[in-house]
This record gives sequence, structure tokens and C-alpha cells, in this order.
Amino acid sequence: MIKKIGHVGVVVRDLDETLELYKKLYCLSPAVVKDAMDGRVRVAFMPVGDDEIELLQPVDPKIHLGEFLRKQGQGIHHISLTTDNLDYEIERMKEAGAGFTDDKPTVGAHGVRIIFTRPQTTGGVTVELCGTQD
Repeated sequence: MIKKIGHVGVVVRDLDETLELYKKLYCLSPAVVKDAMDGRVRVAFMPVGDDEIELLQPVDPKIHLGEFLRKQGQGIHHISLTTDNLDYEIERMKEAGAGFTDDKPTVGAHGVRIIFTRPQTTGGVTVELCGTQD
């Protein structure tokens, strides 16, 4: 069962510049800024109430996020949904017609298992399914 929206992922060209913009416009500051995906992405998590905005700066232009930035420009990349039973949700969604970018979950920036849907199978929206912390 899906529990909540975990975060909204936004791809940006320059993380530092975007952090300044979000601070100026929205009075938001990051709780975490770090490298992820073996240094191929810089990421910042900005709390907004019980939810977060995840800013993603691709450092490696060859990864999916780099391709997204090149083709689409800056903007919303995905919505993250949290579940207590990731494996069950993956199988349930596959049976309902969802496709996924990987065969199995990987570990995301928060240290939990994640997997992304193919947007053409989920109404044009990329959804990141996230397991919960143990």
C-alpha cells in the first residue's frame, strides 16, 4: 500500500544556484546536500512540512538525469511514493500494466530501496517507488 508522497524530484543545471533561488523565493534550506550514484549526481533534500523537494544536478551527462536535462531542461523529473512493501507494490503494479526502468530496485540517496516507473506506462509521470527505512 502506498503510504505517502515522499518527495518531488527536480532536475537542475546548477545545484548551488538553485539552492540560492529556493532560499530567496521560498525561504527553504536544504537538510542534506551530498553526492549520490557514486558521485554522478549532486542532490539536496529540502524539507517542506512532512514532505521534501529533491534537487538533482547530474554531474555525469551520460546518465539518465543528464539526458533528461539535455532534452527537457530543468524541471520536475519524478514524484516519489513511499510504501512499506516495495516488492509487493512492484509486482502489483506490473500486473496492472506499469513498466519499470530496472529489473530490480537499487539503493537511493536516502539509503532505501527504490525503483522508477517508465512514464509511458504511468500516465506520463515518472514515479519513484521507495521502501521505508528499517
